[in-house]
Amino acid sequence: MDRTDANCPKKARPDDCEHRALLDPLPLFEGEEKIYEQLLTQADRALSPADIFERMWVEDFAYSSIEVFRLRRLEVNLIRANDYKGLSEAITPLVGLSRAETLAKGWAAREPEAVEEVNKTLTSAGLSTDHILAQTFSVKLNELERIDHQMALAEARRNAALHEIERHRQTLGQRLRRAAQQVEDGQFRVIENTPTLTGGEQCGDD
Repeated sequence: MDRTDANCPKKARPDDCEHRALLDPLPLFEGEEKIYEQLLTQADRALSPADIFERMWVEDFAYSSIEVFRLRRLEVNLIRANDYKGLSEAITPLVGLSRAETLAKGWAAREPEAVEEVNKTLTSAGLSTDHILAQTFSVKLNELERIDHQMALAEARRNAALHEIERHRQTLGQRLRRAAQQVEDGQFRVIENTPTLTGGEQCGDD
């Protein structure tokens, strides 16, 4: 996705668009661009990044959120793509390995006869689609754990981006308070060092 002015949120400040132009394009997959822009627009409105550093952290927050959404979809799709393997595992004790594999392939292809036989087999054994799901989790457990690990990393990056914005603003606020205090102290010193007129002194020439 190219970072152009056209992609800059409508309500963002002009300097925000300039900041975005400095950043590299993100590796977004098909269909993620719109979601990313919507999320970034909401983040812009909520956080109002004040400089290039906050802009980068807002970008990190938005992209890390996209990663989390993506990994959640991957988990669901991984289960759906392999549920026939879970089915085969579930009914193998009931019909044997060879027949279970045949039925699972037909069930995955939604062949009416295979679907009907699978339903009868499951019902007769007191099983349901939850048992298929459980077996599928068991078959793909390693892959699911790796996805969960990646998701935890993405969530940590997302939280870190928000933390950096908070820390940056807190530090900036402290600096502004110190600067204001220095100006105020300077004004007091000017007042204290200004000579005052006594009763015997006169202004101007005699």
